[in-house]
Amino acid sequence: MKLLTRFITSPINLFLSLPLVFSVVMLSGCGSQEQSTIPLYEVAETPFSIEVEGFGEIEAAQSQKIMTPGRRAMTIAWLKDENTYVEKGEVIARFDAQQILKDSRDEELELMLLEQDMVKSNAQQNQAKKDIDSDQSFVKYEFDFTDRFAVDDLRVYSQLEIIDTLANRDFLEAKDDFLEWKETSIVEQHTNENAVLDIRKTGVETIFNRHQLALSSLEVVSPFSGLLVYEKDRRGEKPAVGQSVFPGRPIAQIPNLDNMQASLFVQANDAIDLAKGLAVDIRLDAFPNKVFSGEIADVSGFPRSIERGNPVTYFEIVVKLLEQDKSMMQPGRKLTAKIDVKAPSEQLVVPLQALYFENGSTYVYLQDGNKFNKQSVVSGRKNLYLVEITQGLSNGDVIALSLPQQQQVQGG
Repeated sequence: MKLLTRFITSPINLFLSLPLVFSVVMLSGCGSQEQSTIPLYEVAETPFSIEVEGFGEIEAAQSQKIMTPGRRAMTIAWLKDENTYVEKGEVIARFDAQQILKDSRDEELELMLLEQDMVKSNAQQNQAKKDIDSDQSFVKYEFDFTDRFAVDDLRVYSQLEIIDTLANRDFLEAKDDFLEWKETSIVEQHTNENAVLDIRKTGVETIFNRHQLALSSLEVVSPFSGLLVYEKDRRGEKPAVGQSVFPGRPIAQIPNLDNMQASLFVQANDAIDLAKGLAVDIRLDAFPNKVFSGEIADVSGFPRSIERGNPVTYFEIVVKLLEQDKSMMQPGRKLTAKIDVKAPSEQLVVPLQALYFENGSTYVYLQDGNKFNKQSVVSGRKNLYLVEITQGLSNGDVIALSLPQQQQVQGG
């Protein structure tokens, strides 16, 4: 016995426009009291479209960037209110000087200690040279004494005394050579020590000068007149008091309000066939009844996380707006968007849940009386709920929307 009931299931507006016909079939086996209910879908050509939803905000297509000054990371102590008009030269941000002052004093102390080490090294070298000069003077005196009283006449001195005098002179010559070598070694050692100290001093002076530059750059002024908008980082976070920012990072911008665009985020799992030139419908959260038209100008090459600690990734999309309205389109205004990837057209489609995959092939369970056959199909484009079938099914075919029991499959 077969009971046919027609109904439409639609979790999203896409299904509301589709003449989907489902049947509930009661299948009874011979000699068995068990009944199995399998939801069915009657295949038919229906309007099929691909739409992708996203969210984001309005931003300026062109703007003048205001960069973080200095050459070291600094902590923000004060920020001017966003979306206010600023004049050229007006202060928009101040940085905390406490940590910079502490670091600067530490480097200044290190610089003083290095200078003392250099003075100490010079004093040690001078003392060592004086000691060597004293020894050399004594050796010279002994040379003079030996030469003055050296007599090699056997009638005056014995042969042993003459040999002892010659040996004493050889010793003085060796000692004189040693003192000259020692003096050269001390000079070389001192030169190397000073070179190391000079390198350390140069490094400390560089860091100290960096701190001094930071102390002279504690205020950020606007180089232009216009509306102040703070710049987001790659996590979508704007500068805030207490936050550390690195030199060279854009901290704010003065946007050109005559040319606005939309910055969208589309979840990676929903990003289907996104490409430049696709039409986009945009609604501002502040004006939900007004729809603005646009087209995709750029799509990021890979998805990324936009929220700290959240593993969900998104593609970033830039949308060129085909109409401008300065009264509504202000930087930072939130919006939702719908991207028309594929315009509606009559296609043979089935729900995604009806497809099964095995060994690289795709198949559905096609109804044949009270049984089901595995029917190979070729699928095409898909949206979040439906998929095109290009081969394997025809209008009027009835397929299972859930996995049939083994005894309900032909040959099962």
